Amino acid sequence: MPFQHTVTVRFHEVDRAGITFFGRVFEYCHETFEEVLKASDDSLEACFDEEGWSMPLVHAEADYRRPMRMGERLSVRLTVERVGKRSMTFAYTVAGPDGEERARVKLVHAFIRLSDFGPHPVPERVLRALAGAGVALPADD
Repeated sequence: MPFQHTVTVRFHEVDRAGITFFGRVFEYCHETFEEVLKASDDSLEACFDEEGWSMPLVHAEADYRRPMRMGERLSVRLTVERVGKRSMTFAYTVAGPDGEERARVKLVHAFIRLSDFGPHPVPERVLRALAGAGVALPADD
């Protein structure tokens, strides 16, 4: 099941053509990611400091289907596409108020130790938190 969050396209987010500047879609997705962390039963924000790991973005891609215009309320749906040994792939679909798809985004986060920026296994705590927020995890290969 995807996690869903609604964002509004603001005046300062549009370009001269009156459509959302392309980079904003990544901000909308990251905002949705932050909201899924807040919705979980666990305080993942605290674990970054307490447990000494982080999850930096290592890959980002987006396909744009239709313009996103000022004032529109966009629905951003987050799903977990892949769980690797040391990374996770999140897939986002952005839809307009008419339900039409506006963009598809894929963001890959690696897990690292903060002490030396070396690889860290995906923490079970993250998987539990996502499940606690109602996000379905993909079946194991």
